[in-house]
Amino acid sequence: MDLKNLKIFAEIVNQGSFSLAADHLSMTQPTISKAIKHLEQDLGVALFKKGEAGRKREVVLTYEGELIYQHAIHMLNEQNKIFETLDQIQNLKQGYLNIGLPPLGSLLLTPLIALFHKHYPEIQLKFLEVGGNGVEEAIANKSVDVGVLLENLRPNFAAIPILNSPMCLLSKKNSHWNQRETVYLEELKEESFLLYADSFVLNKMITQAAHAVGFKPKVVCKSSQWDFIVKMVELNMGIAILPKTYCDQLDTNKFSSAILLEPRLDWTLSMAWNTSIAMSPATKAWLSLVEQNLDKIHF
Repeated sequence: MDLKNLKIFAEIVNQGSFSLAADHLSMTQPTISKAIKHLEQDLGVALFKKGEAGRKREVVLTYEGELIYQHAIHMLNEQNKIFETLDQIQNLKQGYLNIGLPPLGSLLLTPLIALFHKHYPEIQLKFLEVGGNGVEEAIANKSVDVGVLLENLRPNFAAIPILNSPMCLLSKKNSHWNQRETVYLEELKEESFLLYADSFVLNKMITQAAHAVGFKPKVVCKSSQWDFIVKMVELNMGIAILPKTYCDQLDTNKFSSAILLEPRLDWTLSMAWNTSIAMSPATKAWLSLVEQNLDKIHF
C-alpha cells in the first residue's frame, strides 16, 4: 500500500471533493482518480459510494472507507512525526550525547561541556564517570558515544588528541624532594606510593614503569579521587605521580613537584569514538566543538 495514495485519499475526504483535492495537491483530477483506483485494488474494497448509475464518484465513504480513513489519518500523522523527529535530531533540537569521562577528564572538559550546552541546550548530556579502562570498554560496547582515553587506541577506534602533559612526582613541600625540577623513577623505590584504583590506566602505567626499572612500588593506598590523593600527600602519607598540568594548579606553599624521568611518562589524552557505529548529529557537533576549542581544555 502506497502512503502517497493514502494521503490523496485523506485529502479527498478532508476537502469533500475530488477536484478540490486535486487543486490542493497540485495534481490533475485523472491522477487523483487513478490513485484511488490503485488504493482500492490494493485493499480489495471500495472506498467511496458510487454515484447515480455508477457514472460519478461521490465523496461519501463506504463503511470500509470510514474505517480505512481513520487508520489513514493515524498513519499519516505518524509519518509526520517521523519527519519532525528527524528534523529535530538533524538540527540538534533533541537527542542525547553520552560521554565517558575519567575523574580528572571531567574537570578538564568543564569549559567545553558548558559551551556545548550553550550552543545546543536541547541535547541532554549523560556522563559515565569511571577510570580509563571503564571508558575504553564503554566505547567498545557502544554504551557511550565518545570518551576520554589514555594510551593507545583499539583498531576500530578513532580519536582527536586533546592534551599532553608529563607526569610529575608530587610531594609535601618540606620533603627532601623540595627544589628538585626532575627526578628519576628509580629514585622513588623506597617511597610510599599513593596510587589510583585498579580501573585507572595510570595505575597500570606507573606500576609497569616501576617494574621496568627494577622495583615494585610500596603502595600505601589506592583511590579513585585525585583530590583525596593530594590531601594525603599534604598529610605526609606518601608521594603521588600526577600530570604536570594538575600539579601546576596546586599551592606551591604546600607542595613540591618534579618532572619524572627515565622513563618519562606522559599523560596523553584523546577524545575517542567507535568507528564501527554510525555517528549521531550530536556526536558530530561535539567533536567539531572539541577540535575548534582545544585551547579551552584546561583546569
